[in-house]
Amino acid sequence: MSITLSINGYPTTVSESATVLDAINQSGTYISQLCKDPDMKPIGACRTCLVQIEGVRGYPASCAVPVSDGMSVWTDTPEVQAMRKGVLELTLAMFPSNGANGHKSYKELSIAADRHGITAPRWEGRKREAVDSSNPVFNIAMESCILCQRCVQACQDGHQFIGAIDLLGTGTQGKIGTFAERPLVESVCTTCGQCLSVCPTGAIEVKTPPSNVEKEVTTTCPYCGVGCGIKAQVDDTDRIVAMLDDPDNQSSIGMLCVKGRFGYTFVNHEDRLTAPLIRKDGILTEASWDEALEYVADNLAKYRGYEFSTLCSAKATNEDGYVQQKFARLLMQSNHIDHCTRLCHAPSVEAMLTSLGSGATSNSYQDYEEAGCLVIIGSDANSNHPVAASRMRRAVLERGAKLIVINPRRIDMCDFAELWLRPRPGTDVALLNAMAKVILDENLVDWDFVNGRTEEFENWRSVIDGYTLDYAESLTGVRADDIAQAARIYAEPPFSGSCLIWGMGITQHMMGTANAHSLLNLSFVAGQLGKPGSGISPLRGQNNVQGCGDAGCLPDAFPGYQRIGKDTVSKFRQAWGNHPLPDEAGHVITEMMRDIENSRIKAMYVTGENPLLSEPNLNHAEEVLQKLEFLVVQDIFLHETAQIADVVLPATSFAEKDGTFTNSERRVQRVRKVVEPIGDSRPDWDILCDLAQRMSRNLGLGMEDQFAFTHPSEIWQEMAGNTPIIAGISYDRLEIEGGIQWPCPTPDHPGTRYLYEYDFPRGPRAKFVAFNQGPQAEEMPSRRFPLILNTGRILYHWHGGTITRRADNLLARAPELQISMSADDGAKFEVSDGEWIRLKSRRGVLEGRANYTDKMRQGEVFVPFVKLQQHAANFLTSDALDPYSGIPEYKVCAVRIEKVAEPIHSAD
Repeated sequence: MSITLSINGYPTTVSESATVLDAINQSGTYISQLCKDPDMKPIGACRTCLVQIEGVRGYPASCAVPVSDGMSVWTDTPEVQAMRKGVLELTLAMFPSNGANGHKSYKELSIAADRHGITAPRWEGRKREAVDSSNPVFNIAMESCILCQRCVQACQDGHQFIGAIDLLGTGTQGKIGTFAERPLVESVCTTCGQCLSVCPTGAIEVKTPPSNVEKEVTTTCPYCGVGCGIKAQVDDTDRIVAMLDDPDNQSSIGMLCVKGRFGYTFVNHEDRLTAPLIRKDGILTEASWDEALEYVADNLAKYRGYEFSTLCSAKATNEDGYVQQKFARLLMQSNHIDHCTRLCHAPSVEAMLTSLGSGATSNSYQDYEEAGCLVIIGSDANSNHPVAASRMRRAVLERGAKLIVINPRRIDMCDFAELWLRPRPGTDVALLNAMAKVILDENLVDWDFVNGRTEEFENWRSVIDGYTLDYAESLTGVRADDIAQAARIYAEPPFSGSCLIWGMGITQHMMGTANAHSLLNLSFVAGQLGKPGSGISPLRGQNNVQGCGDAGCLPDAFPGYQRIGKDTVSKFRQAWGNHPLPDEAGHVITEMMRDIENSRIKAMYVTGENPLLSEPNLNHAEEVLQKLEFLVVQDIFLHETAQIADVVLPATSFAEKDGTFTNSERRVQRVRKVVEPIGDSRPDWDILCDLAQRMSRNLGLGMEDQFAFTHPSEIWQEMAGNTPIIAGISYDRLEIEGGIQWPCPTPDHPGTRYLYEYDFPRGPRAKFVAFNQGPQAEEMPSRRFPLILNTGRILYHWHGGTITRRADNLLARAPELQISMSADDGAKFEVSDGEWIRLKSRRGVLEGRANYTDKMRQGEVFVPFVKLQQHAANFLTSDALDPYSGIPEYKVCAVRIEKVAEPIHSAD
C-alpha cells in the first residue's frame, strides 16, 4: 500500500512502511543523515535529520518517524535549518581543536557542514585520541569519530553480524572500540571493511586512501562462489585504487569480505604476464603473439584426438569456458575436458545428477535467511564464503533459526549454533544415516514427499535400518542424544523449512559421493526440498565453478549438462557447422594424469588452473606433468605449472574483460571491463578463437567461422541458443535486471529462485541411493605417522594462494603457514606454540609455525591449502580417489610432527 505526503510543499508517494527520511530521500531533497546508512535500519543517534511536521510539536528526527497519509513535512524552514546547524556545530566540536578546518576532508560530514554554511566549529574540540593502526589495511582514528555508530551497526546487526566493535563508555567518555579495548587486530575483526564503507567522517580509513578517482565500474568479485557485487574505482593512471560494495547486488546485498574489498591489487602486480613465452633451449623466452600462436598451432596439430586434453578455468568467464570446450571438442576432437569442480564438488554433482538430474544448488541465499533450520556440514563458511555466512548469522540472530554445525574442527560458526556435532573424519555416512533413521523411527517423515515424489525408498530404508544411535555413536564419536536432536530439528524446524549446506569437508573423501548421496537422502525423507526456506546447497568454491560446468567444461556433458550421447552429439554437430564430434565421454583430470603417466595423453592445454599446486601428492604430480610432450599454459602469472610449460600465453584478469560469471545460487551476473589489459595480455576467449582459426586454416578444416566471435555477448548468444536452462538470459536483460537465476528458458521467464517445486530434471521422482559407511580413509594413523591431517581454506587466502600471495593487504594478515593443533599434541610431541616445525607424510614434507588452538581435537592437525614460503599442504595429501567422481581424498591422511634443526626454506 502506498502513502502520499508532501515534502516542502511537493507531493511524494512512498510505501506505507517508509519513514519520513525515506520519503525525503525519494523526493530528491537533500537532508543531512550522518547515522543513517541507506542499507541499514535507522538508529537515531546523530540528530542531524531534524524536520518540521505540521501538527507535530518540536523538531523530530525524520529517520524515526513513520509516514502517514497527508503528512506535511518541511526541511527548509529557517527554524529547522537553524536547529540542524546547531547539531552539526556540536558534532564538529567532537573533532580535535586543531581540526577547525579539517571537516573539509570528512566525507558526508563536510557536505552537511557546507550545506548549512558552517566554515568552522564554534567550540573547541575534544582531546585527541590515539589512532588504532594495528590492522594492516585500515586505521581507526577516534579523533575524527562523531559516535554516529554506523560502523557498530554495520559490524553487528546491520550487515556482518560479527561484533568486533561496539560503543564503549557514555557521554564525553564514549568511544568506538573492541572488547577489553584491545587493538583491533587482536579482536574477532575479519577486516571485511564494512565499517570503513559506512563511516561518514573518515574516522575509519584505509592506510593509503584512493585519489584522483576518474570512474567507477560495477562488476562481480573474482574470488569465491557467492558472487558478490563490487564497484571498482579507477584513477587517472588506469589503476584500480578501491573496491566498494554494491548494495543493489542480489547475492551480496551490500556486503563484501576482506578478499573482495582489499584483494584486488594482484591485478597490477609486477608478476603479471605481459607477453607470450616460448621455451627455447630450455628457457622461457618472450615472443610475439604471431610466433607463439603459430608455434602452438603447429604442435597441437600433432595431437588431435585422444592424445589431447585440456583444463578449463573456474576463474574465467562463462564465455571463456564455452569457447575452450568447443575448441577441444570441435577442433581438437577430444572430450578430455575438465576443470576444478573435479577437485571440489564433483561428488556433489555426481550424486545430484543421479538422484535429481541436475548438479546445482537447489535454493538461494534468500532461503538461508528464511529457513527455520540451517545445517552446515563440512564447510567453514566464515573463511570460505564470508558473505553467505553473514546471511546465515542473520537468520539465527534476527529470525531465531536453529543452526546445526557438523565439523571435526570447532569453526567460528559454532558460536552461533544450537548444536555442534564433531564426527571423526570420514564417518559422515554413518552420522547422516543415523539422523535419517531417527526421522523414520520417530515418524518425522514427510510421507507426501516420499510417497509422491521419490523412488527406491524401501531399498534405502533396508540399508539404514542398522544405523542405530548407539552404533552411530561408536563409529562417529558423536553423542547419540546430539545425533537425535539434530535429526529432530532438521525434520521439524521451528518455522519455515530447513537448508542443508555443505562444502569440501563432505566431498574430498574416498566416500565423497556416498556422503553427498546421504545428504540428499536426508533431505528427501524429511521433505526439505522444493519450497521456500529449504533446499540443498553445495557451496561452490571458485567464483565461476558453477558457470564453468554450465558452459560444458566437463568430459561427459555438453553445455547445460546435456550428457554425451547420440542425440546431443547430433544436436551440437548441427549447431557447430556439421563438423565431426567425438561421441564418447572423455576423462576427468585424475584419469588424465594416469593417461599422461602411461603416455596415452601427450598434450595438455591449461587455462587459469595450476595443477602443480591444486593436485594432491604434488611431487608425483610434477613427475607426471613433466612426461607431457607439449604443455601450454594460459594464465595471468608464471605459477608453478607455467614454469614447466613449453608455451605460456598471457591472459587478462577479471578486471580487464567482459563476460559473465554464474554463482553458487545459479545466478548469472555480468563481468565488466574495468581497466585496459596489462601489457599484451588478451582475454581467454580471444586467444582461443585466434588459435582455433589459425589451426583450422593450417589444417584446411573449414572451421574458421565457428570461432569468429568479436565480443563475449556473441558467445553468450550462441551458448544460450544451445542451452535450454539459460535460453532466456541475454546481456540486455542482465543490464536491466541484474543477476538472473537459471533455469530461465524463455525471454519472459523471471528466473528460478528454488528448484524442484513440482518435478525433477530426471523425471517426476527423485531417487534414494543408499550407502553403507566404509573405511574412514585409505590412510589412518600409525606408529610412524600418528596424526590425522585435515586441510581447508583460511579467510585471508584463496585456495593455493596464486592470487592472494600477490595481494599485499591479504598477505599481511597471513604471511606464513600455520600448523594448527591442540595444546595436548604440542606437549606430546614437544613443540611450543609458535615454534617453526616440520610435518611429514608418506609422500612429502612441509614446514610451518605451530599454532595451539582449542579448535583442534587431540590427534588431528590442520593445514590450509595455501602455498606460503614454498610450503603447501598438497605435498602431503593422498591421491586416493572416490571411485564414483574421481575426486582425491584431500581431507584425511596420516602425518607426523618433527622438530626443525635447519629450515628447508627460510621462515623469513
